[in-house]
Parts: sequence; structure tokens; C-alpha cells
Amino acid sequence: MSHQLAARIAGLLFLISTSSYMYADSILSPLLRLPGFLMQAAQHDSTLALAALLEFINCAAVVGISILVYPIIKQYSERVAMGYIAGRVIEAAMLISGAVILMTFVTMGDKLAVSSVINSEQIYIMGSGLKAERYFSFLMGMIALAIAGFLLNVTLFKYRLIPRLLSALGLLGYVMLLLKVLFDFFDVSAGGSWMYMPGALFELLLPLWLIFKGFDLRHQPTTAV
Repeated sequence: MSHQLAARIAGLLFLISTSSYMYADSILSPLLRLPGFLMQAAQHDSTLALAALLEFINCAAVVGISILVYPIIKQYSERVAMGYIAGRVIEAAMLISGAVILMTFVTMGDKLAVSSVINSEQIYIMGSGLKAERYFSFLMGMIALAIAGFLLNVTLFKYRLIPRLLSALGLLGYVMLLLKVLFDFFDVSAGGSWMYMPGALFELLLPLWLIFKGFDLRHQPTTAV
């Protein structure tokens, strides 16, 4: 496979990853924010199954992206190429655990419908614990993404594999993402959802550039580091 074809496929996978996860989040958020989210999960089992499938597609896509760009980035920095794969695999592992928890909510909701009051309280406690676990798994996945994405964009910027303005946006976006996730992880009231915007814009523009232009491979290093 040529490097430019790999770049174009990676661009398509970026779009698949972003769209699948965003749609999954849009159908999940209204359900999981409700106090009786376990009962809602049981009543909307097909919605949760679809969301879990979309999250699985996202996880497969992010790993696929890292594999496709590996031989390209390896020419410039093998350590960055390996680090990018590792980061996206960690991200996928964290997010796939959250997808599995979704289906656990459905089972717990079914049990809740036929349980006594005492058992119902225990199930809700367990459900709330699993929801917190899903949230922190997401944060850890985003930490891995932010670090891997930042390192990748250092290489993209240094060797001008994409326009430097675009890679600079990526550097800013992943730094902002890391800060936002760390604020949330340590429950610090700082920033807001706007901190996701530079990274979101980058992950929209980058795949479009890769699909229509690919990587600029004219600036070859003497040796990979």
C-alpha cells in the first residue's frame, strides 16, 4: 500500500471514529443523566446496544489509524510512531471497557424491575459505581489520546508533513484536551467545554486534508530517531 493511500484511508477512519463516537454520545447522554438511568437502560436496550456498537467502531478505527500512519511516521521518528500506536491502543482499551459497561446497565435494569426495595438500592449503588468507572475510563483514554496526539503533531510540524498551521492547531488542541481532562479528573472547576473545541476542529480538518492532499513527504530526515 502506498503511503498516500494509507493517509487517505486514515483520513476516512478519522471521520468514522469522530462521527460514530459523537452519535453514540448524543443518544446516550439524555439516558445516563437521568436519576433512574438503570430503568431507562432496560427500556432502551436497543439504543444502548447501538451506542456500544458505535463505540466499538470508534475503538477499531483509532487503532486502525495508528497502524496506517506507523510506516509513514517511522521514517521520521520510530519512537513517536510506536508511541502513537501505544497511545491509541490504550485509548481504545479504556473506551471499549465503557462500551461493555453499557450492556451491563441493561442487565442491571432488568434485574431492578423484579427486585425488592433493598436489592434495588444495592443495584443502584452498583450501577452508580459502574457509571463512575465508565467516566474515569473515558478520562484515562483521553489522557492517552492527548499525549499521543501531541507527540504526533510535533513530528508533523517539524517535518511539514501537513501545513504547519494545521499541525499547530493540533498541538494546541491536544494540550487543551489534556488540561481539560486533568481538570475533570481532579475535580478542578476550571475551563469549560470550549477547551475541547481546538482539538475537535483539528480532528475535522486533518482527515479532510489527508483525504484530498495526503502527507507531504518531500522533507525526508537523514535518519529516523
